[in-house]
Amino acid sequence: AEDALGRPAGGAPDEPAAARLDALSALVTGGTSVSPLVLAAVVHGELLALRPFAGPSGVVARAAARLTLLSTGFDPRGLVAVDVGHREREPEYAGAAGAFATGTPDGVRAWLRHYTAAIEVGADQLTAVGDEVLAAG
Repeated sequence: AEDALGRPAGGAPDEPAAARLDALSALVTGGTSVSPLVLAAVVHGELLALRPFAGPSGVVARAAARLTLLSTGFDPRGLVAVDVGHREREPEYAGAAGAFATGTPDGVRAWLRHYTAAIEVGADQLTAVGDEVLAAG
């Protein structure tokens, strides 16, 4: 229903999930001094772990992370194709997301390693496209 758009699935989320969403909201609205890359990775990982919205949670998580990269100035024009990095490293994406959901230091570390590798793949894509444009021009 239209009045449920953007609201957590099934009405109010359970208390631990609601607390995690509140904490994530506080981080995104300026409650942290971590790098934009780490913040985007946490946004993506948390939304994948919580699956708070009905439908394709992965799409929502990737979009929220991308908006985080845009709004923090890490990728102000939205040119880094981080989704290409996730796709190229698909088995690792799923495994690292599951590891992040455990909340353990090793799980979070695995997710951050995957996320930074995906950013690197996306940046390499941008470089390749730029080189092609320059060569054609």
